[in-house]
Amino acid sequence: MGGVIISEPEEGSPIEDLPWVVVFQSLDDAWDSFTCGPYERDHAIALAEAVAVEEDDVLAAVEPLLPALEPADILADIAELREVHEDEDEDDEEEEEELEESEESEEDAEDDEEESEEDGEELEITDIEVPDADEVREGMARVVNRLLADA
Repeated sequence: MGGVIISEPEEGSPIEDLPWVVVFQSLDDAWDSFTCGPYERDHAIALAEAVAVEEDDVLAAVEPLLPALEPADILADIAELREVHEDEDEDDEEEEEELEESEESEEDAEDDEEESEEDGEELEITDIEVPDADEVREGMARVVNRLLADA
């Protein structure tokens, strides 16, 4: 039997009503991962569980499909997720930093700084054509129509 990871939104969260996808991946990297969907949440869970029961090397992750229309939407989602995990990770990070500082000598720290300055190159963003929200909606409609046509 494989495994299933199910994203659990808070009760009453608007995420429950979004479309859901299932990401299937190999537990032993024997094949490339792929995503199926969109589904209603209950259907996504049922499909993920049915596949995981049949195959030993499958991990299925059930996740919401967020309708991001602009890069700002995605960045806002990332910021929100970071904020949620920030408090949890803050204590762990402080403990790790204290341990690293006590183990590292001043000489090692200086060497690390020199190496990071040499290796750190800033990437320049070239001209990227980002579709506006209306173009993204039109694209989503085309995808939905293709999905329905193939059904």
